[in-house]
Amino acid sequence: MTEIKHRTSGKVLLTYDAALRDTDLADACLRGADLSGADLSGADLRYADTSGADLSNACLAGADLSRACLAGAYLAGADLSRACLVDANLRDVDLRGADLSGADLRSADLSGAYLSRACLAGADLRDADLSDVELSRADLSGANLRGANLSDADLRMAKFPGTISDYYEVLANAHAEVPGLLAAIREGRIDGSTYYGECACLVGTIANIRRVEYERLDGIVTCPDRPAELFFANIAKGDTPANSAFSALVEAWTEEWLLLNPVEQ
Repeated sequence: MTEIKHRTSGKVLLTYDAALRDTDLADACLRGADLSGADLSGADLRYADTSGADLSNACLAGADLSRACLAGAYLAGADLSRACLVDANLRDVDLRGADLSGADLRSADLSGAYLSRACLAGADLRDADLSDVELSRADLSGANLRGANLSDADLRMAKFPGTISDYYEVLANAHAEVPGLLAAIREGRIDGSTYYGECACLVGTIANIRRVEYERLDGIVTCPDRPAELFFANIAKGDTPANSAFSALVEAWTEEWLLLNPVEQ
């Protein structure tokens, strides 16, 4: 018999005859429940209310939490890898050190959440609200943040393992084009979704400056899945360092590279 109790009053909220793994908890009211360390992998928690619950170190891998309310919950160290959190309410949630790799967080509300040291590698955060989020040392490598609200979120505190080194490898093979690339970043002439046109992705922009087809760039591997291109995919036409956290970060990386590798004019 599995009992789910309120974390402070000890009141039994739900009782189950089986383990919680793959359990149907859709629409369940688990406000303030003590689920620390619980195995809820694959569970159906759609529309469930777990606001204020203790889910620290819980396993929610592959769980469906779409449109669930987790506002104010404690999820430090939890495993949410590959979980579905579409349209979920994660306001002010403590996700420090949590594993959200490959999670689907489209349109989720993460405003005010604590994501320091969290792993968001490969997570889908399109159109999510990440305003005023704590991202220090969070791993955002390969995350899709297109359309996300990042107001008051400092991406400079986040980690992008492999992205900077990959970006610098591209710049090393396009030395003469780097000033032109920096100008395109500052002027909003980057569109990370395409290789063609006046506004193009990283490799497409370099090809435009060099006036060659992007497939004919010597020394540069054309691959939409390379870390640098995945990062540029978060930049749209019209995005500048003044209105896009991604453009601002790329501008800073490019300026740093030019300081160490000046281009003769």
